[in-house]
Amino acid sequence: MSVSPVSAAAESISTEVQSSYSSLLDCAPAFRNHIDDLIRVWELETNSALAKDTPFSSQERSFLQWKERLAKPPISEIELSEATDHYVAFCKETGHPANESFWRNQFKSCSPEITSAKKLADDIAISARLLGTEWQKRLDQARSEWELRKIAARRAALMAEIKRLLDLLQTLHERLSDLGLDTGILLDLSRGNLSAQDIHELERWAKYLAEDKGVRALCELLGKMRQIELSETIERVTSVAPVKATLPDINSREEIVGIRLGRDLENLLPAELALLADPDTSILFDLKFVESRLMCFDMQGIQSIHRHEETEDERSVKRAEKHGPMVICIDTSGSMNGMPETVAKAVALYLAAKASDQKRPCYLITFSTSIYTLDLSAKPGMEALLRFLRMSFHGGTDVAPAIEHALDTMEQDAYKNADMLVVSDFIMSSLADGLLTRIKKQRLAGNRFHSLVVGDCYMTHRLRDIFDSEWVFEPSSSQIHEFIRFERDLNVQASANH
Repeated sequence: MSVSPVSAAAESISTEVQSSYSSLLDCAPAFRNHIDDLIRVWELETNSALAKDTPFSSQERSFLQWKERLAKPPISEIELSEATDHYVAFCKETGHPANESFWRNQFKSCSPEITSAKKLADDIAISARLLGTEWQKRLDQARSEWELRKIAARRAALMAEIKRLLDLLQTLHERLSDLGLDTGILLDLSRGNLSAQDIHELERWAKYLAEDKGVRALCELLGKMRQIELSETIERVTSVAPVKATLPDINSREEIVGIRLGRDLENLLPAELALLADPDTSILFDLKFVESRLMCFDMQGIQSIHRHEETEDERSVKRAEKHGPMVICIDTSGSMNGMPETVAKAVALYLAAKASDQKRPCYLITFSTSIYTLDLSAKPGMEALLRFLRMSFHGGTDVAPAIEHALDTMEQDAYKNADMLVVSDFIMSSLADGLLTRIKKQRLAGNRFHSLVVGDCYMTHRLRDIFDSEWVFEPSSSQIHEFIRFERDLNVQASANH
């Protein structure tokens, strides 16, 4: 079965891309799938374009009319002349040799004295069929050349697009590797409609994270939430130990262990031997001997062996807790404009990528006077996260709806034992008592609450007490101050009470 030029071109594109970017495609199957999808779409669109955009429509119609006329002889000299005119015009238009003199002589009369009416009909028919064959050949040749030029142009355009995209992905892959992230965060690349501009946007943020040491250190610190926490569990542990044991040895005669019936003469009881002293009772002795019913001492030895026995013990084991779900609340109010906005976006991108890399459910909430939510564990596509990165920060600050929605989310099974992080400059009012009560309840259920203060404006004492851990990041100096007071205070109070 012959392969169409479009399919052959698609195969060559795939081979060339694999050869030039094998290392990138081998380590990121999502990229390979995306490129395969692009090539498949290109193949379909190219076939459609070749079918619709042909420049030979009028010539093909003329040829088809001539082909239909050939099926209904006889053909006149005038018709042959008109068909030759169409053929010659077509050859001149496409740049092919027309050999016009040859075709004109095919229907010219042999001498002026002989009229066209006397020209043999079969000679005209042969000339007409020959013209049809040559016309078909030239038309196929012209169409084939046009298709190859069209395919080559579209192939060059696709290769340029793929090269530009893969070069950006290569740079992004290197940036993410520098951050310790797997390029698998783009697994939804084939699901969404990420453009080269979107990839460039991601690369710009990855470059910022990689080059700003302060922000990178902050992100790495936040990415380790819960990593240092230990949980104590009781486990049943099975162990195998050697044990010394004694077993009866039936092959030795060391001790008397009882009496048995038999005819073992050396171990007979004295009472049985006494039967032989009287001729009358000796007959009884002989009868009991034959029936093996003489009472004998049962002799037995004891042997010592070593064997392994399994035992189960309960012991207390401390282990690091697994990374739990993550709920990130980002302040998008007007007071976050400038460097705080950049830091907040960088943190959101890094933690979202880290959560995806660690297979942790991640829920993003942005807030000012209203909230915007995005469940990243539902894999909505990286373009949804990019929309957040392009979001303008404006409006006032009201953290209560965001925290209330976060608490509702933490009550779901998918977000139990979650870490909630609030990123804000914390220029805001305090929380209502009912919300503080819900936070305490969620903390007892295993959830943790963290805060990142961006800027030199510190939280009020009331807000500060609701967080288990808190960090203050000063963008101007890239300095990080870490405060972990809440749990320590609880531990101190618990020790004092005991």
